[in-house]
Amino acid sequence: MKKISLAVFAFSLFIALISSCKKETTPSVDFSTYVATNEECVVTGTPDSTQWTNSVLSRQTDTALLTFIDNIVITDSLTGPITINPPCPNPSNGFFIWNINPTQQCKLRLVCVNTAYDVVYYNAYGLSGGPITLGFDFRSISTFHTDSSYRIYYGFYNANDSLYISGHGDIKIQQ
Repeated sequence: MKKISLAVFAFSLFIALISSCKKETTPSVDFSTYVATNEECVVTGTPDSTQWTNSVLSRQTDTALLTFIDNIVITDSLTGPITINPPCPNPSNGFFIWNINPTQQCKLRLVCVNTAYDVVYYNAYGLSGGPITLGFDFRSISTFHTDSSYRIYYGFYNANDSLYISGHGDIKIQQ
């Protein structure tokens, strides 16, 4: 009888311990709050101050996407401000233009994820200082779907692969 009581007590303690453990949950992210722009890259909707700006990425999954692992060589180890404009048009049929203006030579890592946080696009660039227009044509990439939203994470790095500006923004693909 003593062994049964001890087993019941141990089992009860185990259940109490398990039920008191809380699993860390990933906060859901709303991908629908994109910054609307027209073909001339003019913001036509309500700006979202958290997007397309230098922001600290707080979620571990977000910062892991921006670890620079590419073999891109630049010579300038200086850093400087970067003007980042929302891509345009947004929403679009899958073709976007993104205007940025780094004041110094830098590296750029760009990662696009779907709402399940699956990486659907990735690229890295070596950028010279000055205004740059990047074009993205997602229309022929099978992981992009019409009437869907995506999040783009970006990070700018110096010659030593040190991240000095990062952020995110949402895009929407529609017909």
